[in-house]
Amino acid sequence: MSTRTDPGRLIVRGAVASALGFAVRFGARFLFLLVAGRLYGGAIFGAYSLALATVEAAVVMAGLSTRWTLFKWLDRETDTRPPLHTILDSALLVGLAASAIAAALAAAMLLAPEPVLGSRTGPAIVMAAAIPLQALIELLLAATRWTRAMRFELVAKNLIQPYIGIIVAIAAYAAGWRSEGLFLAYLGGSLASLAYTLWALGRCFEMREARRYRPRLGFLGGKLREALPTTGVDVIDALYTRLDLYLVGLLLGQHAAGVYAMARQLSLPVRQIRQAFDAMLVPAVARTVSEAGAAEAAKPVAAAARLILVVQLAALLFLTALGRPLLSLVGAGFEQGFVPLLLLAAGELLQGAFGASELVLIYLRPRRAALLTAGFAAFSGVTALLLVRSFGLSGVAFAALLGYAARAAARRASLGREYSSRISPLYWSGPAAAAATGFVVLLLILRWYPGSVGLGDGLFAAGAGLGVYVLLLLAWVRISRPALMPNGF
Repeated sequence: MSTRTDPGRLIVRGAVASALGFAVRFGARFLFLLVAGRLYGGAIFGAYSLALATVEAAVVMAGLSTRWTLFKWLDRETDTRPPLHTILDSALLVGLAASAIAAALAAAMLLAPEPVLGSRTGPAIVMAAAIPLQALIELLLAATRWTRAMRFELVAKNLIQPYIGIIVAIAAYAAGWRSEGLFLAYLGGSLASLAYTLWALGRCFEMREARRYRPRLGFLGGKLREALPTTGVDVIDALYTRLDLYLVGLLLGQHAAGVYAMARQLSLPVRQIRQAFDAMLVPAVARTVSEAGAAEAAKPVAAAARLILVVQLAALLFLTALGRPLLSLVGAGFEQGFVPLLLLAAGELLQGAFGASELVLIYLRPRRAALLTAGFAAFSGVTALLLVRSFGLSGVAFAALLGYAARAAARRASLGREYSSRISPLYWSGPAAAAATGFVVLLLILRWYPGSVGLGDGLFAAGAGLGVYVLLLLAWVRISRPALMPNGF
């Protein structure tokens, strides 16, 4: 399906639909964190989080960058093949890759010595079975998005999977499966989500076309070769964004990994703001770069990045006010993750808004994007090793923030030098100044409260800081009249 008609509005509409799903999902996620923290504790949650990070990276590898390629294949082949046949090609490739990766991961978990895995990560083998399920869920939901139907992703990922997971986690705890409960919860949620996704696919496509489908090895091989360069970028990026958690688990143990993972989970709304835009932004950027070149894509990408930044700054204000009370609520000891939470959220902001230009780089120079990501992953890892002994979890989070900032600067320099794709600081200085003032107001209010800050105090401070931010932002819009709608694609 074409996204030529009013792409800016389509991007924003898709972002709003996705954001609604993320908001619902965060509510479910927080309930899950509450169950995990209060019932299972930091050590088991740490083991689960380390296993989950590995599984999520494996899902990215198995997905073969279909978040990039599926839209392109569907647009290219619709005139000659039924769309369902293109989707089945992709599902066959993804299913085979996911099954092979799951088998290799399960074997590694079984053969690894117990000191490497720790006493509670044995049940993580259950998670390997979820890799093919999750890879197919991602692919098939992308297919439903191609038809511009966003509601199916909302229900599958933001209602069915998390709430089924919560039910299974509570039931497993009640049955006495304390070490296995969180792992079974993830598997149960994945099964339920895939069942719904298959039903949704039937609502969006003519399923009778499946009877005429015949896989062609040469055709599939060509698609695999086409997908591999961007798959490499996606895999390196997936490992990079989880490197800090792996280091915490390796150097500080599973309990510390549980505290750090809880901070990461609460920082996710900042990342998900960017992901909400990606649903429609990715195909719009791909088409613009393909048809008009990188220079023509620079301004619309910058406009989209500015809109992402405006929303992410509001989320960062909210987390600054409410992060500590929320961490205290999920269980004793988790409030140690407050400073890492803020550092991680700031890193996600840099990666989200200032990293939007990476869409152009991935499309035109995937190998260079992979090298940049790998280089800054090494930089973050070395920095974390230097800081962790003195600063603990905060040192690891700060290393991640430095890596995100340096990578964003390197990407912008690369695009500017090669494609004359330069963006003025005026694109982001207004929202940044408004947010800085909001932060000052928020922090001054929080200093008035003696002792610990409760949820009510945090909500009042967040409301005041956000209010100042919005008022100054509106004044900037009235004076500067920037084009906030990401048009020009």
